[in-house]
Amino acid sequence: MSEELSDPRDDPGQELDLAAAEVRADRADTHALVEALAARLEEALPRVAVIKRRRVGGFRSKQTEVERIDVSLDDQRFELDHSRGGCQCTRHTVVRGITLKREELPLTDWIRALVAEVARAAAVGEQARITLEGLLR
Repeated sequence: MSEELSDPRDDPGQELDLAAAEVRADRADTHALVEALAARLEEALPRVAVIKRRRVGGFRSKQTEVERIDVSLDDQRFELDHSRGGCQCTRHTVVRGITLKREELPLTDWIRALVAEVARAAAVGEQARITLEGLLR
């Protein structure tokens, strides 16, 4: 008697198990991505990126994980709140300390928007530096 391999879509319970496994894998990948992103931001933008960490483990544990990333560039503020439930990523347009627009983004879109804003701010900063150097000569 030959047994055929069953398709997981034929068994709803097995399909849910596979979906749960994918969510756990995604959560682990997201955790690693957030940790790496925080380390890069701390290194590249030390005065702009604020990283908040929380202790994990026991009472005497020194292990921490990223709880929040906050990056403010000109009129844009990027926030990432990381919890056991996942990530909530928002981009705020701020004028004179007042948020005019708040937009929730998927993690990948949030990272793309942050990178684009950092590149724009760097270009503006470089242009200002060149202009000031020209004035001083």
